[in-house]
Amino acid sequence: VSMEIKKKDARGLVLVLFLGQLLAFSVAAASFASSFLANLGVDAPLTQSFFAYLLLTLVYVPILLHRRQKPRIPWYWYLALAFVDTQGGYLVVKAYQYSSITSVTLLDCWTVVWVILLTWYALGTRYSFWQFLGAGTCVAGLGLVLLSDAKSPDEQGKYATTPSVP
Repeated sequence: VSMEIKKKDARGLVLVLFLGQLLAFSVAAASFASSFLANLGVDAPLTQSFFAYLLLTLVYVPILLHRRQKPRIPWYWYLALAFVDTQGGYLVVKAYQYSSITSVTLLDCWTVVWVILLTWYALGTRYSFWQFLGAGTCVAGLGLVLLSDAKSPDEQGKYATTPSVP
């Protein structure tokens, strides 16, 4: 019995790691695509975000319907959260037109820190050592990206685009 549990736990861990890497790859690909499109002069942040929201809808709505559970909060809270999330996504994609991919990624990485601080303060969420270790790893990676960006000042302006004035 013990061996079966270990195999099941190992499979679950591998699946979680794979899905995490798949998500990280998707975010990196979306960032690259946004930066590339901004360099081409394309100005369509909501259109760029549409496919991410469509994919989320296609995954999570069937799961919700399959479970046949009522949502835990009223529908209008989901609508409000969707509006706020859409605005945040719009601003992140829009930022690629005014800055480099490194700068936008640095700003976007601070999300981890702010979510932990705000949920701890506003919601009273308690985090485990492992969650803090994961967040610390993210912030350490953020610091390394910041150092590598600072080491190459001649490259910083190379990819940044200036907004065109009509």
